[in-house]
Amino acid sequence: MKRVSSRRVHIEEDHSRGEPGAIEHRGGVLEALLARSPTVRRFEVVSSRVDAAHDGITIAHVTDLHVGKGERTTRRVRKAVEILNRLKPDLVCLTGDYVRYSHRALPLLAEALRGFCCPVFATRGNHDHWLDAEGVVAALHLAGIDVLTNEHRTIDLRGSPFHVIGIDDRLTRHDDPELAFSRVPDGGTRLVLSHIAEVADEIGSRGGALVLSGHTHGGQVNVPGITSRIFRNMGRHYMSGFYRVGGQVLYVNKGLGHSVPIRIAAPTEVAVFVLRAAPPVNAIAV
Repeated sequence: MKRVSSRRVHIEEDHSRGEPGAIEHRGGVLEALLARSPTVRRFEVVSSRVDAAHDGITIAHVTDLHVGKGERTTRRVRKAVEILNRLKPDLVCLTGDYVRYSHRALPLLAEALRGFCCPVFATRGNHDHWLDAEGVVAALHLAGIDVLTNEHRTIDLRGSPFHVIGIDDRLTRHDDPELAFSRVPDGGTRLVLSHIAEVADEIGSRGGALVLSGHTHGGQVNVPGITSRIFRNMGRHYMSGFYRVGGQVLYVNKGLGHSVPIRIAAPTEVAVFVLRAAPPVNAIAV
């Protein structure tokens, strides 16, 4: 891992091939204070697929909340809402597994996610379908969150279209990338939300700049050399962090919650991305 002053370079941009890049920024005093639980990670994503008008747009990503039947399971969620309202992103994205195993989680979920001060878009995960997919959607709607089920939303950001494409959960076979992209207009910037990261392997030609995923919990119990091997044997190619896939930047977030009450070397996180526009590889500077 290369270090440059106060940055850690995860994926270096390849100018000659038009490949995107991503850089982590270590937080200052404010971020350190806010990030005690969960950790706030801040990045820049550089891509020729980012519209020039969207250079500097900030996107926050939260996933795998796993709210249970008690108030204590919402503490990190409430903290994440508080943190993000202070950091003031342009939009917030959620990528599934909002609940665990109890219907008593649904009103708690709606209450915990109320109060975001910017637009919020969401897709569902496997736990949501296993428990009550429509109940989860209703809870998210009560919190003012727009749920994307193999569809997109286009919003105006800085005078240019910004497309948020939501692909439903692949593990439970509710995903349909073809439908999700079917009516996305040309132009602007494309952001893709998918609970399962491997969807990125199929959609690189569809122009997405950034793909946000979760599901893995960063391995949850992350034993070096062992956990990653188990993931590969399970057919999971992306465990956590950044990957470059088909011209896209893919980020797999470790999430806020857990399916079993233990985490080792896989801390909970909130991710914040600043988009940076890069010229196309064949562009001529004048």
